[in-house]
Amino acid sequence: MRQGHALIALGLVLLTGVGCDPLVFQLPPEVLTPAPTAATNLRFATETVARLRTLSVGQTREEVLQRMSAQPVEGCVEWSWADWEFYLRHFGYLRCIKTAAIRSPYRVVTFESGGIPYETLFYYSGGMSPDGVISDGQLTPVLIGNGKLIGWGWDHPLVKQLGPNLSAPQSVQAPAGPR
Repeated sequence: MRQGHALIALGLVLLTGVGCDPLVFQLPPEVLTPAPTAATNLRFATETVARLRTLSVGQTREEVLQRMSAQPVEGCVEWSWADWEFYLRHFGYLRCIKTAAIRSPYRVVTFESGGIPYETLFYYSGGMSPDGVISDGQLTPVLIGNGKLIGWGWDHPLVKQLGPNLSAPQSVQAPAGPR
């Protein structure tokens, strides 16, 4: 019985780190922080998805920009997928390698097809790619043609049809306000 109490006491001492060199058991704080900006990214993406639900085909570009307007947030744009961090990820810890402002829209692409000028506003709607960065899969395209909203989402027929223009844009711009 006394031996059991001694083992429990020893375990508590080891868990609290009393009597241990603090440098031996410390990891960098960013490794031990449970995905500090994941909540920021998720909140921003959730707000974006809610705003997407307020759009209607035929709205003007200015109306779309106004409805989708959100203050930029400092979020994670690249996560660590280092092999040695597998166990940390297993327990819900994910280290952010690169932070940047996540804007609304995140990216803007303009091009012309069939004599019609198009503008695609890409909004961050959550997640990350397998390599840990924000890529097209985490963005929702909002397609504007001749100044009017045509549709949004990767499943929209016109977005699918114009897909090659979106992946190889003629012009990529920083997010812009109303014209």
